Amino acid sequence: MIDCIMLLLLFFMMTTKFSTEEKAISSLLPTDKGQGAVSQEKKDPPQMVNICIYPEGMTKGYQASDYASQLTKMRGSSTVLKNAYLRIGGRDPVLMPGTFLNSKGGPAMQAEVEKIHVYISEELSKFEKPGESRDKQNDVVINCFSGLSWKFALIAYDAVRSYEAKTGGIKWTGDPNELLSARAVSFSPPRIRDYTANELGDELYEIIHTK
Repeated sequence: MIDCIMLLLLFFMMTTKFSTEEKAISSLLPTDKGQGAVSQEKKDPPQMVNICIYPEGMTKGYQASDYASQLTKMRGSSTVLKNAYLRIGGRDPVLMPGTFLNSKGGPAMQAEVEKIHVYISEELSKFEKPGESRDKQNDVVINCFSGLSWKFALIAYDAVRSYEAKTGGIKWTGDPNELLSARAVSFSPPRIRDYTANELGDELYEIIHTK
């Protein structure tokens, strides 16, 4: 009996003809919903203002392996890179002298920090969207080379927040909800380590050529 039933099932399955409507079911299903949805609107990629921080002396036009070689020569017997370049967008970089920035205060350090604040304020003002609220302005992303001291990245972050406070007239009270109406400022995500022998050169290439 089981064999007969299986044969009958196979017979009906192989000989059954589907109607036109049943064949067209897939074409009548919506394409804008579910996991396989196809967007009907072409969305522009989000605009960002990139702040790039990388070792002094490095310029565009080299391959990742060349940057790795330059980095080895710069470091020498020391693993500390003293100075860095700061660049916003495709502008020319300015120097961030680590000698002063790594000191414990004093007029010299304050003067260098003020220069960085002025530079970042002037450059960010060129990317302003007139009439837009602060949270609608282009996101700011700080791309700092991992071989540098994070003081460079934090000084840049502080300068951006200082610019936002002056431009938007915001006085921070420490309430996290205030950030919902503020401009997005973030650091580029950390890279995965030990996945290539030339990872530092790859990182430098990406940061130096980011616009």
